[in-house]
Amino acid sequence: MSKNKVEVVIGGLIYALQGEESEEHMQKVAKLINEKTHEVQSVYHKQRVNPGRMNMLVTLNIADECVKSKQELERYMTELEKCNRENLALKDKVKELSLELTESKQQLAATEQFKKKEHTNRGR
Repeated sequence: MSKNKVEVVIGGLIYALQGEESEEHMQKVAKLINEKTHEVQSVYHKQRVNPGRMNMLVTLNIADECVKSKQELERYMTELEKCNRENLALKDKVKELSLELTESKQQLAATEQFKKKEHTNRGR
């Protein structure tokens, strides 16, 4: 894969990024970090926070969202698996009921044929 290069602004500083991801992807990542940086700065706006601590707080906020997103994804995957199992069970039930319906129709047709023959035989 080719390397893409892009300049981004995070916390008022310009960074030159290089990676295999698209420029659009790298811009989205930088935008997220920049937004989180502004959020943390707004909380600590009256305090002077050194850059190392600021970076750690931003990292912790993003990691928190990442962990929560993974947990939510796991819940959705579990629910999807449950729905898939239920769907398969319902498909099996539909097949079973379709077979019963077909058998019932055949029995009804046989009964009607028998009644017609019986009725015809009585008339002789």
